[in-house]
Amino acid sequence: MGLPRSATGNSSRGFTFVEVMVSLVVLCCGIVLIYKSFFLCADYLNNLTCRLYASSLIDEKIGDITKSFAEWPAKELDFGSSFVMIDVNHKPVRFVYDIKMAPLGDVNSVWQVDVNLNWIDGPRKMHAERSAYMIR
Repeated sequence: MGLPRSATGNSSRGFTFVEVMVSLVVLCCGIVLIYKSFFLCADYLNNLTCRLYASSLIDEKIGDITKSFAEWPAKELDFGSSFVMIDVNHKPVRFVYDIKMAPLGDVNSVWQVDVNLNWIDGPRKMHAERSAYMIR
């Protein structure tokens, strides 16, 4: 069991130039596919990390508004800062809040709070939103 014989069947041992080139093309195609999938996974990881931060920030903002709402009208409603800068995977990401608060039409003592959080993830504009109800 030595080296395989050439596909042409001649007596010389080894691989032909064409066989070597075909194997290199197959190997390079595999490397390119793995390379592309790596960066696709890294992009998904960054997107999911931003979404986890956004979910946590929205929960924290709703908690702050709830505390401020409990003291209202004795104190002014405080929605806090309108944006937050967080480093996500060593890149600064600016999360911008859009908060709307209004009483429900049918029930005067119930208020609806809508918290919308926007950020830019590479070329995409992303957002997450959540609503909560507060009783006065």
